[in-house]
Amino acid sequence: GAGIRYGIPVTETDTINFGLAYERSDISLVSDSPQRYFDYVDTFGEKNTTIKGDIGWARDTRNSFFYPTKGNYQRVYGEFGLPGGDLNYYKLNYQHQWFIPMTDVFTLLLNGEVGYGGGYRNNNELPFFKNFYGGGVSSVRGFATSSLGPKDNDNRALGGDRRVVGSMELFFPLPRVKDDKSVRLSVFVDAGNVYGKGEKFDVGEFRYSTGLALTWFSPIGPLKLSYGIPVKRKPGDRIERFQFQLGTVF
Repeated sequence: GAGIRYGIPVTETDTINFGLAYERSDISLVSDSPQRYFDYVDTFGEKNTTIKGDIGWARDTRNSFFYPTKGNYQRVYGEFGLPGGDLNYYKLNYQHQWFIPMTDVFTLLLNGEVGYGGGYRNNNELPFFKNFYGGGVSSVRGFATSSLGPKDNDNRALGGDRRVVGSMELFFPLPRVKDDKSVRLSVFVDAGNVYGKGEKFDVGEFRYSTGLALTWFSPIGPLKLSYGIPVKRKPGDRIERFQFQLGTVF
C-alpha cells in the first residue's frame, strides 16, 4: 500500500494529524495455517483492499521531549477503513501522560491508554491484523510482546477489539551522571489486558508487573531497556523478563 499523512500545529501545544492510505492484503492458506486465518478468509475472502483514513489530536505541555520532568501529554487517534474499500472498521485510541516532579531528581510518570475498535456496514469485527495487542516494553512489561488477551488452542495470542493499559513509573538519573540528560533509570508498575469480541471487560483479568528500566537517547536513536517481573499472571501467559525497544520511548 501507500499513503500520506500530515501534522499541522494549531497552537504552541496542540497538533492535529490526518492521513489517507490505500492498502491491499492477500492471504494464502496452507494446511497448518492458524485457524484465525481460515476464519478471516471465510468472512472477508483472500484478497482485500482498504481505503484507510486516520485523524488525531495531540496536546503536549511537557517541558522537554527528551527529558521531561513536568507537564502532560494527551493524544486521541482514530483509524478507519472507509467506504469504497472491502474492509470497513474503526479503531479509537486515547492516551494521557502526567509528569509530576517529586524532587529535583525524581519524576513520577502516570500513563493510561485505552483502545476500542470494531466493524461497521457489512463487517462485524476487526480484521485480525488490525486487532489491539498487549504485553511488551510499550505496555505491560515482563510479559512477551503482543501476548496478552485471548489465545487460540495453540496458545497463540489473537489480539482483541479492546485494550486497557496503564503504568506508574518513577524516573531518576544514573548515579554519578546526574547532569547527563540523555540517560536515566526508572522503577515501574504496569497493568492492563486485551479483550476479544464478546468478552466482558473485567479488571480482575488485568496482568500486573514491576521492575527496573533504563532510557537512553543513544547515537543510533532512543533506546529503552527493561527487566520486568510479573506480579499477577495466569496459566498460559508467556513471560519475557528482559526486553528492549529501539526507536521510540513513550
